[in-house]
Amino acid sequence: MKRLLEGQFERQVAATFFGQSIGVIISIASSAIIARWLGPEGKGILAITLLLPGALVIFLNLGIGVANVYYIGTRRFDVSTLSKNSVTFALLTSALGTVLIVGFLALGWIQPFLPGVPAWLILIAAVLFPIGILAGYFNTILQGLQSIITLNIIHLSQRVLTLIFLCLFIIILNLGILGALVSHLGTGLVGLIALTAVVGRKGGIFKPSWNSRIMGSTLSFGLKGQIGNILQFFNYRLDLFILNYFLGPDHVGIYTVSVGLAELLWHFPDAVSFVLLSKVANTKPGLLDSFTPRVLRSTLGVTAVGGIGLLILGKSIISITYSPVFLAAYIPLVALIPGVVLLGGAKVLTSNIAGRGSPQYNSITSGLALIITVILDIVLIPRYGVLGAALASSIAYTVSFFASVGFYRVVSGRKKETEKIGCTCARY
Repeated sequence: MKRLLEGQFERQVAATFFGQSIGVIISIASSAIIARWLGPEGKGILAITLLLPGALVIFLNLGIGVANVYYIGTRRFDVSTLSKNSVTFALLTSALGTVLIVGFLALGWIQPFLPGVPAWLILIAAVLFPIGILAGYFNTILQGLQSIITLNIIHLSQRVLTLIFLCLFIIILNLGILGALVSHLGTGLVGLIALTAVVGRKGGIFKPSWNSRIMGSTLSFGLKGQIGNILQFFNYRLDLFILNYFLGPDHVGIYTVSVGLAELLWHFPDAVSFVLLSKVANTKPGLLDSFTPRVLRSTLGVTAVGGIGLLILGKSIISITYSPVFLAAYIPLVALIPGVVLLGGAKVLTSNIAGRGSPQYNSITSGLALIITVILDIVLIPRYGVLGAALASSIAYTVSFFASVGFYRVVSGRKKETEKIGCTCARY
């Protein structure tokens, strides 16, 4: 049984990583188009604009997605029940999000936090919010069903479509930032349609249903990890807001190149954690305990090798792909790599923790990392600029890793396995 589980896990990870690897190439091409046609300032404005719907999705999804994975994996609720529940929550949160965006724009409360971003761009980008909420819920239903191959196909198709749209709207029609936003909107909508069709074939029902027992259960579970999701979002993206506030969109544009390249190292850990979350939820806890340290060692090893490759080739990649205008992104990239490698390992552990039904520990980890991020961003960005943002993030990521090791020990209750993880840390 154990060998069967491990074999299935490895095949699903391999398929996910293969799809993501192809997606990386496509994403780099898309990013290069944005960088070369919009320049540092335009790329920075686009990144800040897209942060708004992204932030709303994180804030208002209420953790229902993680609950979907857990409850389907443990077979407590079926697809029809959770799909109806997801549509209900999506409608409620979309209405709330729309009111917040329109109200805050009317009161002038958003513009101070997004200097240099026109209000009309914010309104267009806001359409991504309801699309992202519902797509995220359906995505996690399929993840709970372990429909990994299907999800990989949809995600890869979206990246291909984004590249096509960018070529059309930016290069051919020369629509600039508007063209980039329209590309994201088109891709998001097509992805949602595809996810809806697949969930429907799996038994999904899309009529909203107010079931207080189901809503209460999923909300109760989801909120345990929701705080962590919000805090983790800020860990990843708060530096963009602070950098934009102190130095402007052009510096954000440079930094997004550093971040984009560094986060390429997360594609393998993301593939592992994506599969591991549903695998742990679908499996008796003891069966995967001894497997986790081996997965962690492999993940850290692959990610570290990728980090060394970026150290060696990073400057050439930036110059060739994004143009020499973005060469200032290399030193911040170097500063990000150690923390990014370690956070790749943390992703494995946090998926295991959430899959065991204890996402609240991940919230504590994210809160600790966010405190460090905020303090270091405020201290380092005014003094060191883009490099300061990179140093702050790298240190916070490192703290997240060691906190995750500690909480994995608490949840698994296996001191020997945690000691193996500790040995793994020493190697990297």
